[in-house]
Formats: sequence, structure tokens, C-alpha cells
Amino acid sequence: MFRALSVGVLGTFFIALLSACGSGEGSSTGGGGTGGNDGAALDYTVPGPASVGVLTTSLTDSDRSRTLPIEVWYPSEASGAGSAVLDFETDTDRRAALSPLLDAAPRDCVALSTNAVRDAAASSGEYPVVLYSHCYTCTRWSAHAVMERLASHGFVVVAPDHEGDTLFDRLDDDASALNSELVDVREADIRFVLDRVLAGEALPSGVTVNPAQVGMLGHSIGSVTAGRVAQNDTRIDAVLGLAAPMENILYGEVLMESISVPLGLLEATEDNSILELGNIFIRENFSKANTPAYKLDLVDAGHWSVTNIAGLIEGFAPGCGDGIRQTNSELFSYVSVESANGHTASFVTTFFAAHLQGEPAALELLRSNPWPTDAPIEVRE
Repeated sequence: MFRALSVGVLGTFFIALLSACGSGEGSSTGGGGTGGNDGAALDYTVPGPASVGVLTTSLTDSDRSRTLPIEVWYPSEASGAGSAVLDFETDTDRRAALSPLLDAAPRDCVALSTNAVRDAAASSGEYPVVLYSHCYTCTRWSAHAVMERLASHGFVVVAPDHEGDTLFDRLDDDASALNSELVDVREADIRFVLDRVLAGEALPSGVTVNPAQVGMLGHSIGSVTAGRVAQNDTRIDAVLGLAAPMENILYGEVLMESISVPLGLLEATEDNSILELGNIFIRENFSKANTPAYKLDLVDAGHWSVTNIAGLIEGFAPGCGDGIRQTNSELFSYVSVESANGHTASFVTTFFAAHLQGEPAALELLRSNPWPTDAPIEVRE
């Protein structure tokens, strides 16, 4: 759905939407999930008081004969140099494929390093957990800056690769078809990972997660996945989707009326991947959602502006450098990835702090519309 491979692919998506419409079819550490701030107000618009650790592991679903690489970000007291982006990948072939892409990517859009310390000792405790579902043919670490912000404010973030639907499958020209069956697989991936994480697997030593504080986050088709999981799994306590509608007329079988937990949506205003029609569906999702619901409009952002892979390959270019406005076909420059990442991380972290950690200051920040020009927030309560 949300893949920018060529004008032909986008045109097909747009025509499919128009045809369906014409037929009338129908986002300091501490135990207990409190944030551990000891009463001090936290600023969710900047990194939190905790250092961030990151680890790579895997989980095998024997029932489906499916092994998923897993990334986990978590609060840490350790200091040290941030890890290299290349080190997210441990497989020799995948590292070999990724390395030249990183080297060739524009430095103002794709960083070579992160702020998380690899395999750092964790700050022991029980934390809220957020699961992340990546975009179509992307990676579990696509939005690592957002994950780091969450972890610095006392969250554990767990992200699987949806195998068969990753960057490396795309590079091998062997990616899964983009359809409802793919959403089925993705939902099963997330629910399996949640089972295992709640059982204490894949986590660093000394860390547990609170089963009453579970968030779901997704980008692009990951937003559809997030909506599907929140709709069908009562363990999800809050859900947020980036740059795509959860309910749509193509696939996913998500109904906004069936999602009963706090909900966030982010619209990239110059999203030439899902097009203006996709953004219209995001607005309709927001208007139909049960409350509370929040929508952030990221002005002059493209589909991959919310990630750290904008420009990594040609298909991920929308969001990096110059583009063409979908509203009037004029040339323009996308908002910087640094700015877009900052607003995305702030919105995501504030949303989950309000609705998983129960932080009053976070709720007030959402209500205050803190970035009315660059990233206005609408609230329905």
C-alpha cells in the first residue's frame, strides 16, 4: 500500500482507491511504569534522563516455522559510544548488502550511528512496553531515533523484522505481496512477540515489562498492522500509527469503531507515497475514532520523514531533500529529517507517557498544541 517504487505503482494505488470510493465501499527509567521521575516534571520533547541500551536477538515461532530478528531498546545507566547503524544487522549477507547503501546515502537524512549503547547493562525494573511494526520492505530499526526517545523516558521497545517483508527481501526482489494476507502474517508476528516478551523472553537481564502497560506503534503498513492488533488483542492499551490510515478500503480489515483504546495518528502533509487520498483516509480515521484520539500533522514531511531511512534507497526518497508537492505539483524541500524525527519522537513519547504511564504532564502537552506551525495537534476527547 505505502510503497513508492514508481509512478506506476503510485498510480495503481490511486486508481484503486478512486475505484473503490466510486463503488461506494466503504502514535528516568524506573519500575512500575511510572517513569521513575520522583515527582519531577519530564520534558518529552527532548531525550529523557535514562541512557539507552540496545540489543539484537531473535524469536522462533515453531507453530509457523518462522524466526524473527528482534531489536530491543531499554533504559540503561551505562554510558558509552552509540552503536553503528550497520551493527543492527548481524547476518553477514545482510551487513554486506546494507553497508554500501549506508555509505552512499545522504548524510543529512541517513545517519551512520545511533545514540544507543549496544548490549549495555539495563536499569533493572518493570517497564511499560511498546511494540513497533515497520513499514513495507523496511526494517525493525527503521525509526531508531523514535525508539531511543521512548527508551530514554522509561519504556522498553521491542521491534521484530517481518521476515519476507524487509529491505533485504526487497533488494533480493523477493518481497511478499502487499495484501490482506500480509497483514495477517504481520499481526501474527506481533502477537507472538508480545506473548514471548510478556513471558520474559528477549529482554535484557533485570528487566520485565508490565502486562497492563502495552503500547502498539507502526509506520505505513505497520500502521495498518498496529490497528489490526489493537482491534483484536485486548492486551493493547494504546495504539499509534504513522503516515498511513489504519482503516482503509484496500486491505487490513480494520474498523476504527472496533479500536477502544487511546489512539494517535500522524499525517505527513506531503506524503507522495500514500497520496492526498491516503491522507484523507487518515483524517477520516481520526474523525471516526473512539476517544481519546490525537492527530499530528507533520508539515512538509514525506512518507519516510518519520524514519531514519529516508533516502537509503530510491524507493525511500520521499522525505529526504527536494520533492514535488502533492497539493499543487510545485517543487519544494521536505522538512529536515532531524526536525521531522524530533517532532515524531516527541509526539509518540508524549502519547505513550500519557496513556501508558499515566503522566498528567504528558496529557497536558498533547492538549496544548505545542507546535502549531510545524506540527499542529488535533485532540478529540
